[in-house]
Amino acid sequence: MALKSIAFESGTDGNHYYHQWQPEEPVAWLHIMHGMSEHSARYADLAQYLNQQGIMVTAGDHRGHGRTGEAMNSLYHIGDSDSWSQMVDDQWQLINHLAGQQHIPLIIMGHSMGSFMATRFCQQYGQQLRQLSTPLVGLVLSGSNYDSPGAFKIAAGLAWIERARVGASNTSNLLEQLSFGSFNRAFKPTRTEKDWLSSDNDMVDSYIADPWCGGAISTQSWYDFLNGLAQLSQPKAMAQIDSALPVYLFAGDLDPVGANGKGVEKLRQALLAAGLAQVDMQLYQDGRHEMLNEHNRQQVYEDLHRWINARLQQ
Repeated sequence: MALKSIAFESGTDGNHYYHQWQPEEPVAWLHIMHGMSEHSARYADLAQYLNQQGIMVTAGDHRGHGRTGEAMNSLYHIGDSDSWSQMVDDQWQLINHLAGQQHIPLIIMGHSMGSFMATRFCQQYGQQLRQLSTPLVGLVLSGSNYDSPGAFKIAAGLAWIERARVGASNTSNLLEQLSFGSFNRAFKPTRTEKDWLSSDNDMVDSYIADPWCGGAISTQSWYDFLNGLAQLSQPKAMAQIDSALPVYLFAGDLDPVGANGKGVEKLRQALLAAGLAQVDMQLYQDGRHEMLNEHNRQQVYEDLHRWINARLQQ
């Protein structure tokens, strides 16, 4: 695993720190966009497994997250304004930078918040992706969901009120309770506040002990994120994704983010309605939000590799 960085081209000055796991002779490249309140080093085990299959893996710490957020002294505060768009733009800068060094097929994968980033990225940068020397052959969305633009606009309105009440760079207990607090209540009686992430206690404890995981993001970050969801979920925006791009959705059937699988199915239907020709979906029985950190993660790794390998054979 190599830790590298590039300077941001937009927004607040700083460096985008990223990890690169490189096999000797890669046959494909998986780029990961991590979720909210976590960081890219958490994907090391998956990366090492995929390296054994000849797949290079990269993942960066977003603004407000991990090494990037700490170096900018803005951990859990993504930006003062328009932070969602800046995070998505950062991904284009990073992928474009890495693509100049590669000539192998690219698969983009996003988890949770990162799944929405990956979706928006493919909506916004479809034309540029087709001009890369590394062709995009697949999109993988983990722990995702779909809802109406109106629902996200209402949530963004609440974040706007909380931003006015407590300040843009501060956190809101109300927003935390309505999101992560409600997710955890589905698993009462609970052992920790993060039981909703995984049924593997060791993985939950590791997350809780990690200083770059689990923090409450700022009200401005919530506001920008929810507005971004309202934008990307519009049918017109969904139709901007290349209809020939194969998509793989996977989640636990007890994941509260995906409404116990119902939201994942809604996402599948929204993608199909947008004209995508191939949208595969895998729901894992009794799985929670982080299927890559569940007891059966080896099966999840193998299923992901099988799907990627099928794209390479096409």
